[in-house]
Amino acid sequence: MSDRTNDEKLRILQERLAQIKQKSETPVPPRFQSEEVIEIPIKERESLNLAWVKKILIVGSVAFGIFYGYNNIDFNLLAPNFSEDQTEEELEPTKLEYKFNLEGRNIAIISTSSITDEGSAKAMVNDLKIKGFKCDYIYLPENSNLDEVYQVFIGPYENEKETNQWAKNLETEFNIITL
Repeated sequence: MSDRTNDEKLRILQERLAQIKQKSETPVPPRFQSEEVIEIPIKERESLNLAWVKKILIVGSVAFGIFYGYNNIDFNLLAPNFSEDQTEEELEPTKLEYKFNLEGRNIAIISTSSITDEGSAKAMVNDLKIKGFKCDYIYLPENSNLDEVYQVFIGPYENEKETNQWAKNLETEFNIITL
């Protein structure tokens, strides 16, 4: 059929159409009628183009990452904590000073009481107060390789002799400090 020219193809097509038209006009007795199964090819469903969904997910992920980073990253840690006007001498660590409002000159720091949480320090102070000691605790920030250190002490007492008498009742090691 491919060897034929367009005119021949057109002539054959017209003849077939005429035959089809003639068959549809002439009634066919029911006994000659037959059912023909005509197979119509079903057009396959095209796959969905999900490229736009991928783009939205990528943009959303990037936006969420920026939002999360902005809210959860401490940018002060990334930048140096000094201005250009400061010298290295100003950046040296300062001496930690406590200003106690205590009546007395001596306290005894309990050596075994290096405690890393405030709740334990309060519990130890309460136990000592029940036993009759004057006591409290202090917080030592940035003075240790631990995050937080609390020291329990008894006192203050007027002199070292009185402090020593009370500290001997502790049954633990202690260091007497004169304020």
